[in-house]
Amino acid sequence: MRLSNIPKSEFEIIGQDGQPKGLVQAVYSSSMIAVFDPMASIVVGDEMRRVITNGSEEAFEVVDPVFYEGGAGIPAHFQVKIRRKGTFPPGSGGNYSIQVSGNNARVNVHSIDKSTNIINDARIFNELRTAIAAEVPAGILQRNLIQAVEEMSASTSDRPSFLAAYQKFISSAADHMTVVAPFLPALAAFIG
Repeated sequence: MRLSNIPKSEFEIIGQDGQPKGLVQAVYSSSMIAVFDPMASIVVGDEMRRVITNGSEEAFEVVDPVFYEGGAGIPAHFQVKIRRKGTFPPGSGGNYSIQVSGNNARVNVHSIDKSTNIINDARIFNELRTAIAAEVPAGILQRNLIQAVEEMSASTSDRPSFLAAYQKFISSAADHMTVVAPFLPALAAFIG
């Protein structure tokens, strides 16, 4: 039987970080996957997945990838010793485990992020005003900072105006960065 006549499956290589590394045509056996793409990037701990007839994904952990140079009619290839991890719904389980945390966190699997954050403007600006009133001594500086917060709050729908108000606020708040620093990521989100 010629090598080209052996049935092959398409495998996706997933890195330990959950990122896809590429697709390869390979021959599967119960303990090994032979990959005939000498440019493939396969390391211990990667995962190799293939879609089976029912649409599920069969996942295998890479245990020992060994590269063999071609010769005697056999092309260069990897012989990848594997451990079966199981069968999962598409894009789940295995190296695809995803943890999300923090404000405005997103998950994009094989997609482009076209979402828009909706930030509770009133809450952010109210909390910032409260922090300034509590931590910055009463006087001209406190009034200037609160006025700068009002200008930012009023201009959230106009990026250039918000950027100007934000820069004014930051320059006024330089001496009180410990007070305003927790709010900076949320404010920067308005800039884009």
